[in-house]
Amino acid sequence: MMRKIVLIFSFLFILFADSKNGWTPLHEAIFDNDLKKAKDLLDNGANIDSKSKAGISPLHIAVKNRNLKGVKWLIENDADIDIQDNNGLTPLHYAVGQKRLSIVKFLINNDAKINIKNRYGITPLHQAAYSGDIDIVNYLLEHGADPNIKNNLGINPCRLAYAKHRWAIVEILKYLTDGECR
Repeated sequence: MMRKIVLIFSFLFILFADSKNGWTPLHEAIFDNDLKKAKDLLDNGANIDSKSKAGISPLHIAVKNRNLKGVKWLIENDADIDIQDNNGLTPLHYAVGQKRLSIVKFLINNDAKINIKNRYGITPLHQAAYSGDIDIVNYLLEHGADPNIKNNLGINPCRLAYAKHRWAIVEILKYLTDGECR
């Protein structure tokens, strides 16, 4: 009987243990792209939306690792598609930052909030305009991204593109904004 109790507590410790950075075994499984282990953990009560000390979820990790298969699996298993880390970054922000159009498309097609802001007021369109990714800019605009949203400093995506000399993006955005591109 005592052996069973020890085994149960050992299993629970492994299932819910946090590392120094606050990663759970599910974070580790997703990082390692071990979906079998992730499934076993989820089947045994792991929280699919658990966050590290930095607020990073397993979905953030899958996006950061450019793992579309892991992203799909997590969303299919009801991970919060708009979960925010401690800086307010969502998986969509991460996908734009990684310049992964395939993941951007998947997230948007699964109802990720396209105009969501991080703690600095930055939307995914701000990020794409700043980084110069014209394909992602176009995709975001085609799917309802608002080019007039300003960040916490009052800057819209067109002004960011202008500041970074992203002229092709400026040309696209200047006709969609309220005349604020410089």
